[in-house]
Amino acid sequence: MNKNVGRPQGSRLGSLTGVRFPAIFLVFLNHIHIGIAFSSQSASNTYYKYFGWIGQAGLSLFFLISGFLLVWTAREKESPLLFWRRRIIRIAPLHWVTFGLSMVIFASPIVTDTAAVLNFLMLSSWSSDPEIFGSMNAPSWSLTLLMFFYLAFPALHWAVKRIPTKYLWWCAAAVVAVIVSVTIVVRAVVPVDPLIVPQAPASSVKAFYYIQIFPVTRILEFVLGILMARIVLSGQWIRIARPLPLAGLLVVGFLVAYQLPREYRLVAAMIIPVALFVAGLGAADIEGRKSVLASRPLQWLGDISFAFFLIHWPVIMFFLEVFGETRTNSVPEFIGLAALDFTVSVILAWLLTIGLERPLVRLLSKPRGGKKADAQPQTSGSPVSSPSADPAPVGSSTSAVN
Repeated sequence: MNKNVGRPQGSRLGSLTGVRFPAIFLVFLNHIHIGIAFSSQSASNTYYKYFGWIGQAGLSLFFLISGFLLVWTAREKESPLLFWRRRIIRIAPLHWVTFGLSMVIFASPIVTDTAAVLNFLMLSSWSSDPEIFGSMNAPSWSLTLLMFFYLAFPALHWAVKRIPTKYLWWCAAAVVAVIVSVTIVVRAVVPVDPLIVPQAPASSVKAFYYIQIFPVTRILEFVLGILMARIVLSGQWIRIARPLPLAGLLVVGFLVAYQLPREYRLVAAMIIPVALFVAGLGAADIEGRKSVLASRPLQWLGDISFAFFLIHWPVIMFFLEVFGETRTNSVPEFIGLAALDFTVSVILAWLLTIGLERPLVRLLSKPRGGKKADAQPQTSGSPVSSPSADPAPVGSSTSAVN
């Protein structure tokens, strides 16, 4: 174990910033085959087999990083109201822009008024109706979760800070046990839908909802991120747990998850490797160890990751409309179209970040009365100083620009 490291001034959390985009890219891989159909059923089955569910690990990584970084950027004297204001400023404008684009490109004729209103207000995931939580911009269901996480964070952080240091690992283990138990209970209680297709991520829509979408079950990953941050900052992290071996553990976790029933792949199978990986990256950053994740390209991609997360689905749907919903593609055509979707999404994410997110955050995050904000540790490219590094959505583990 390390001695108590506190929250050192000037330390960088560049690896946690840099890992955001690779995690979101997993979500992109999870979504792209929906908008680009293969002409070969064999190619389609092979793609889904290896990439059709891999985005779930990216989501767990998002939620854990958000909890970890909110602890890192927490201001001791910040009121809950100011904290919530900062989070809404971070999330809402980009959501509303991509909401509007989704309405124009594809959603207007097919989405009900109720679904549109709940999605706009970031409340859609409180409904178990797939026509509501799955409506509009596909990734936007997770914003309901993030708003719930942020609403609960002041109380959760207060509670976790009062856990004696020697019990932190036990509490983390208990949260992992509950996460796994959710899947076990849902599989035991929720009936299997005989009409569900083999490629579906769960044996019924209800099972999928309670494991993947329901805010009350998904907040457990956020709590685990808070606990892992406390473990690292209180000096309880195991020094031999380095990022590279932990990345290898992620690969092992993926291989294990592949062998398990599909409901376990949503959260439970990957939760331990993901939690250890996040904490290992945070510990490495605090200790100042170099990492490829802290490189300039990945820092830049990490800064635009939230915008990419929200814009990539409207882009996929746009090109689906352009090329036709009935078009099928060979493997080389699939790769080319996926590269086109990816490139356009990155460009638009960059434009949204520099043209909308950063200016609005700078304008609206200024404390009233012209007072200076409390000082925070400056972490170039990390969750604190980077304009988009606020623990914003999904994974958006962006740090607060204050």
